[in-house]
Amino acid sequence: MDSKLRVAGVSLGANSGLVATELAVAWSTGSLAVLADAFHSGVDLIGSVVAIAGIRMALRAADRRHAYGYGRYENAAALIQFVLIAIIGVAVIQEAVRRHLSGFQVTVTPFALAVVLSTFALDLALFRYLARRGRALGSSALEADSYHFGTDAVGKVGVLIGIGAAFLGVPAMDLVGAVGVAVAFLVAAFFMGRKNLRILADASPPEAFLAKVREAARIDGVVEVHSLRGRSSGRAILLDLAVHVAPGTSLAAAHEIAHAVETRITERFPAVTEVIVHAEPTDHEVQLDDVHPV
Repeated sequence: MDSKLRVAGVSLGANSGLVATELAVAWSTGSLAVLADAFHSGVDLIGSVVAIAGIRMALRAADRRHAYGYGRYENAAALIQFVLIAIIGVAVIQEAVRRHLSGFQVTVTPFALAVVLSTFALDLALFRYLARRGRALGSSALEADSYHFGTDAVGKVGVLIGIGAAFLGVPAMDLVGAVGVAVAFLVAAFFMGRKNLRILADASPPEAFLAKVREAARIDGVVEVHSLRGRSSGRAILLDLAVHVAPGTSLAAAHEIAHAVETRITERFPAVTEVIVHAEPTDHEVQLDDVHPV
């Protein structure tokens, strides 16, 4: 089994256990904060399934239907997860307002507190594990999955405060804890959702990265580099650029220079999986180049 799928499988199993545990605590205590956390874990469970599906698609080799590969299925899977988180965050806030207006009751036991504390420790451990493996394996879906556990761990601080205060006789703090969890959902959904949406919308890599690529492309035989463009697919970066070579350079020599530029860039930047280099004579007027805008 691929390493990404093994890690995603760990996430799936852990989420299943967390959902069952938190639903049981929420049912026994009537705590909205714990219920919100259970919903979050439920979304995480769905997200883990989506992550596995996205990873399986992304592992496919490029073919005639997807000439640039399937890497963006990982970004799409990650975006779906954060949309789900945003939806559940709004729903929790609505329920908190409803309970505040209509009244509610919370019954917390020391055992319930201990269970929530143990799930907090598990969330933190899983966040660190998935984030580390996601970076190592270059998986956007696993990194997105790790953020679920990270926001869950942050949210559980609010849960612990809420049910802890309810245990001490201040039940209104349970609603405050629930809203805190919901806010954590919405913040994570915004920042990570924006990141993956930019990739799906062909956003350019950072200018600092492109500047380094331009510098790397200035090898012997290259007079000027222009029209550098980039986009991402999963964690892979795809580039195309134009280089000026001396007038009178033979077609074979221009091809060798372009090929050398491609090799230099892919060797220096491992994340770059494809480079297309267009060679032009130095007397070519860049401002008239409609195909490769500056």
